[in-house]
Amino acid sequence: MKRNIIIQKIKNRIQEAKKGQIFILTDFLDLASYDAVKKALSRLAKSGEIIRIRRGIYKSPNYNEFLELEVPVSPDDLAKAIARNYNWTIGPKGDAALNILGLSTQVPSVYSYITDGPYKEIEYEGVTIVFKKRSNRNISGHSYKTILIIEAIRTLGKDNINDKVRYLIAKRCNQEDLRLLNEDGKKSDRWIYEEIKKILDFEEYDYAGLSKTF
Repeated sequence: MKRNIIIQKIKNRIQEAKKGQIFILTDFLDLASYDAVKKALSRLAKSGEIIRIRRGIYKSPNYNEFLELEVPVSPDDLAKAIARNYNWTIGPKGDAALNILGLSTQVPSVYSYITDGPYKEIEYEGVTIVFKKRSNRNISGHSYKTILIIEAIRTLGKDNINDKVRYLIAKRCNQEDLRLLNEDGKKSDRWIYEEIKKILDFEEYDYAGLSKTF
């Protein structure tokens, strides 16, 4: 009886979540013990009420009736879930950073991330997700958005950043993102922080009017 109650509580949480939401096992530890949650998720996966992506990582069903297929999670969302599962800090780098920020329409076949964890490579739905260790000084304690922006700036290089790029980055940030970007950015290379200060200047602009010039 107790097992059925635990399964029902977990099932209710999954059903209340948005379609395709990713869960890790620890998301349910407030409902039951580790072993009980593990067994419950295994049963729910067998019944199709949750989908197992990889060990310890699951998603709620997200079936697209028009396409007649289950919508896979995005590589970036999966990378974040893996990081949560291992308690890593991560941030996209290279082409992945540019794509996620909307600075490039090219979809990379390899999503690379810097991390304070070990090197790890994962294949998922034809995409390779690679985690590469970076020194703690450059990543630990930084927000995901801060790392994303710093790595995008680094990838573009100082000669390939203009006001359009700065505007597009600023538009993707809320007030808290900008505050953390300013604080964490001070620890980055000098030329990168100079670019960050220019991005912060766009906070005061009227984005609707400014966008017409781009």
